[in-house]
Amino acid sequence: MARLSELTLTSRNQPLRSPIAEVLAGGLETTVQDYPGREGYLQLGLPCSGPMDRRSFQLGNQLLGNPESAAGLEIQFIGPTLKFWQETVIAIVGADCQPQLNQKPVSLWSTLPVLPGDILSFGHARLGARTYVQFAGGLDVPIYLNSRATFLAGGVGGLDGRKLRRGDWLFAHAPSHCSAIAHRSLSPEQRPQFSQTWEVEVLLGPHDDWLTHEDIEQFLQVDWQVSVKSNRTGYRLEGPSFKFAYSAYSKTPENGSDPSNKIDYGCPLGAVLFCGQVPTVLMVDGPSLTGYMAPFTVIESNLWKVGQARPGDKLRFRRVTLTAAQTQR
Repeated sequence: MARLSELTLTSRNQPLRSPIAEVLAGGLETTVQDYPGREGYLQLGLPCSGPMDRRSFQLGNQLLGNPESAAGLEIQFIGPTLKFWQETVIAIVGADCQPQLNQKPVSLWSTLPVLPGDILSFGHARLGARTYVQFAGGLDVPIYLNSRATFLAGGVGGLDGRKLRRGDWLFAHAPSHCSAIAHRSLSPEQRPQFSQTWEVEVLLGPHDDWLTHEDIEQFLQVDWQVSVKSNRTGYRLEGPSFKFAYSAYSKTPENGSDPSNKIDYGCPLGAVLFCGQVPTVLMVDGPSLTGYMAPFTVIESNLWKVGQARPGDKLRFRRVTLTAAQTQR
């Protein structure tokens, strides 16, 4: 492992910089993400990536007074262990991953001053799937196609396109206002509510006419269980099967033989794809094209709930109008 003295680097942004933290353990899957991610490159097959829970991520940056695009860490289920080398202020938001500073519990949804030598560690998430650690000034990693977000499947963004591991060093942009943001917190009513049963609002379309009326009603009335085969690409749901409408069977041959198949089209973030009989919610690392029908789309303001659901949790879908979706956004 490199000595700290060897890590004082030259940078285009600042003459000299030193790491803000050392990674002693990487956790299960900890990545650098930013908001809104890598937009504008779907034609190259690159998804937006970014945080699965955009709401919590944005609240963390607001607590710190950061730009909304400032990069932070996304933790999945089990967090990393970080040793700080500089004084700074951080915010921990999202799922309660039982954070501790120097082996003493600390609160989420608050700004937390840290000093050189402090060690931040985590346990297992209690409710929800993802926790965010954000830093005053935001993390400083190389920008790839206008974003610092990590896309693991493509090996780009963040720290060399991968999750954190022991021996990594984290750098941050120098904040100018640490003393002013220490010990701030969100009131309980401002915090997202976490559960094991999530009510998720959806729009009909674009392919709802490929389902029967009974299929649509069934989708909206059943509690769908999140499969263990769920990740940042898509959330697979377990539940009853569908009949499909006549139009799903009478289509032209180029649409495929299965009633859920459709000729490839550009699919929206949050699309509920029917992969055969398995509804799958397309998430932030999902593809730009698909050959599966999408009779429902999760509205943008509710997508964070899917991103926080964990295997075994239940999703209950509720239909809303386009006007309501736009208002919530």
